[in-house]
Amino acid sequence: MEYAEEYTTKEKITRISLFALLGLVLIFCHTTYFRPFISDFGESPHCYELFGFNGAEYFWHLVFIGFPASAFLISIFMLPLGFKGIKEGRFPPESVKVYKPTVIKTGAVAYFKSGVLIIVPAAILALSIWGYYQVDAMPLIEKQKLDYSSCQN
Repeated sequence: MEYAEEYTTKEKITRISLFALLGLVLIFCHTTYFRPFISDFGESPHCYELFGFNGAEYFWHLVFIGFPASAFLISIFMLPLGFKGIKEGRFPPESVKVYKPTVIKTGAVAYFKSGVLIIVPAAILALSIWGYYQVDAMPLIEKQKLDYSSCQN
């Protein structure tokens, strides 16, 4: 059996420390800024505008297009690994290091794993495109019933 190249102990500690630090920064930003914003947006979407679009008018766009599109942007980092795996016919590809001893898969299993890394972003993108065509069928929000007095200036 052939094993993929592993990170050295020093590389593992460095990478895990950097990811942990990044995770802590993201948790702090989420707790401090993002969660209060999303809570307030959920209660009064009509009070927010972005690029001239009112949050209440474009709520369905956010749900059906925005969320899948943001997931696609995150999952797009899987594509290069999937393409390398298919090109080389092995998984993980030769240039990829791993954290623990990992047996290199070849044949159908390698193509399947690499294919999944390509299909997931493609499926998320397809969901976003499908959502774009579903937005018009969603119920309209009645602007006259919105309370603009609750908005902060």
